[in-house]
Amino acid sequence: MGILFLFTSLNVYCSRGSNCANALTEGRNSNIVTDGELLVMKKIHNHFVLSICIAFVVAVFLSSCTKKEKPSAPDTIAPSVCRIFSFDTTRVLIEFDESIKIEDARDTLNYTIMSYETLAVHNVDVGPLRKRCVLMTAHQESTLYDITIENIEDLSGNKLKDTLLTFLGMGMAVDSIVPMLTIYDPSPGDTMFGFEYFSVNASDNYEVKTVKFYLNDSLAGEDYGFPYYTILDVRNLPEGSTASLWASAEDFAANIGYSETLDVFIGYHPTFPYVVIDTIGSAVYPARMDVTTDGSRVFYAKMPSYPYSTSSCLMVIYTDTHTDDVMVSLDPAFPIYYLDVYGNDFVYFTHGTSFSIFDIVLEQVTSTRDIGGAAQGIVRSSGEKLYIARRSTNEVLVYSLQTNSIIDSISVPGEPTSLAIDTVHNELYVALHDESIVAIIDAQADSLSDTVSISGEAFEMQFSPDFSTVYISEIFANSIAIIETATHTVINEISPPGLTYPKGIAVTNDGEHLYVTGMTNRVFVLNTFDFSTEWTFNIGHTPYAIVLTPLNSKLYVTCSGSAEIYCIGY
Repeated sequence: MGILFLFTSLNVYCSRGSNCANALTEGRNSNIVTDGELLVMKKIHNHFVLSICIAFVVAVFLSSCTKKEKPSAPDTIAPSVCRIFSFDTTRVLIEFDESIKIEDARDTLNYTIMSYETLAVHNVDVGPLRKRCVLMTAHQESTLYDITIENIEDLSGNKLKDTLLTFLGMGMAVDSIVPMLTIYDPSPGDTMFGFEYFSVNASDNYEVKTVKFYLNDSLAGEDYGFPYYTILDVRNLPEGSTASLWASAEDFAANIGYSETLDVFIGYHPTFPYVVIDTIGSAVYPARMDVTTDGSRVFYAKMPSYPYSTSSCLMVIYTDTHTDDVMVSLDPAFPIYYLDVYGNDFVYFTHGTSFSIFDIVLEQVTSTRDIGGAAQGIVRSSGEKLYIARRSTNEVLVYSLQTNSIIDSISVPGEPTSLAIDTVHNELYVALHDESIVAIIDAQADSLSDTVSISGEAFEMQFSPDFSTVYISEIFANSIAIIETATHTVINEISPPGLTYPKGIAVTNDGEHLYVTGMTNRVFVLNTFDFSTEWTFNIGHTPYAIVLTPLNSKLYVTCSGSAEIYCIGY
């Protein structure tokens, strides 16, 4: 642009000089300008042209030596906090790594200071370089404070990432009152099994910061909010030993309070399981179940769900993998309500007016027989006889497995449903529908030998391992009847608190614990010494049947309401 200007100026000036010279020449010819005046004007003209040329050369030289400066890159880096500290009881210094907008720095709402109390920020002084801010705060105590810094931008508009920092206050601690603790649960001398609650009441004149729980002087848990508790795992502690429990609580002024020390007894670990380790989806309603002698398979009945399913199934669960499979599918879908697994070889089950025999080894139904009436409970004796409840005719049929034929029928005083065989006394127990009666059949003579009155309708019956007692769930009475098998006498009827609509029953190998399912979606674990509830655990909706594997290592529960089978184990 400069060179163009000089060229333009030179043309103008040269043009003007030529015009002047021409004018003088014309003036001399017309006797207006003398020869002396003409000579002076020519000299002036020549000097003017020479000056213009020199200026042009200088401009060209300067333009060749000057370079255009590159523009600087825009600032895109967000500011950050370099340091923060409190240098007296009411002032906190914050230093940024670059200048920040003064209106952001002075906004007291951009700073939040908290510890056991919230410190108000009254004013902010900003340094001349806008990098250092001094916050005027309420009185600081000798404790740690957390400060949150937010909504700060640098001069280019880059926003500070919300920052949380900690600094030590400079005042003298005024809170010297320690928190108070009381152990709420367990109580002194309680017996603990497996997983147990350890809870405390904790309070402070300001606020409790944290509660720590100790088992035998080892930290076992920590909690930061009310209610204060942890769950102890005492499974690995020596059985029969005594354990010490205590807790501590710390407030925000670093005051620590301690509870009393409490001694509890570590009980002998029960042989039954208590932790849900798997859930098996069933799609439709699972009902009764039974397990093979070796515990490798659990068979259960899957009832149809009208109108969505047109078939019912005999299902199997492989206990090593927890996978299930369809063994038999019935169409039309007569519900399978009752089944009996015999050893590792056969499954006997009823459906509609028939019963079938499923060969476990061959994995197929080998026989199906129509009995001419509603088929209910089914069980095999230790011999070659099979008993089938024919509810519609108030009879129990006797089927010979040797001849594959019905060899007898036994009348009972009601509609028979569940059946259970006492192999020690060689007796068959029969639950009667809508009757508070259990009929007892002599399995040697195949005749009715006795009846026992109970408080409610019998649903499921399970014998103790030595067959000295039989436990019967009384579905509408919310209780469990206990009959002594030697005398056919009801020796107890128990109603554990919270147990409603009991169905499934299982007994451990040692006979010391009894499992019962209830409509409150729980499994109750009772000891058979005084039939008190040792604990309960929640399970799926509407638990139905329950079985233990032979070594009591796993427990399976069908839940008809949630269409699931739960596996409980260690």
